[in-house]
Amino acid sequence: REHMDVDDATINEIQDTVLYKRARERALYLLEKRPLSIHMMREKLCQNEYPISVVEQVIDFLIRYHYLDDLEYVSMYVNTYSCNKSKRQLEYALMRKGIAKDVIVKYFAENSFSENDCFDKQYRRYVRGKNLQDYTTRQKVFQYFYRKGFSTSLIDSYLNEIVDG
Repeated sequence: REHMDVDDATINEIQDTVLYKRARERALYLLEKRPLSIHMMREKLCQNEYPISVVEQVIDFLIRYHYLDDLEYVSMYVNTYSCNKSKRQLEYALMRKGIAKDVIVKYFAENSFSENDCFDKQYRRYVRGKNLQDYTTRQKVFQYFYRKGFSTSLIDSYLNEIVDG
């Protein structure tokens, strides 16, 4: 009722029953649409103005039943974008999504990741029709891939292959 004083027990009861159930359903709905990291889920629930205690309860529930797992999220993200991004770009994007650095390092340590295939595909597409004998063109190609996060040795090996071969 309006203008009625509410005691702490009633507030806790409302949070434990009504708000927790709504927040849990909202979280499951969000996960149905796309995978989220723990940090992203926490942000989404906070944007919906659920109390922090309820948000943490929901996060614990989702982790306990393996709906949220940052290592699994990293695996899915890398599998999706490994053809388009360098390892550094992947790491940076994952850190921006709230994934801890140690989880990212653990994933790359446990799984073999080679950016050579990705680089080869992008390199062939980018240099198509370009005169790589020209020094300024070579510099532009080098700078383009360096800004994308590929290693200098990898870029140099491809550029030297064209000049030598």
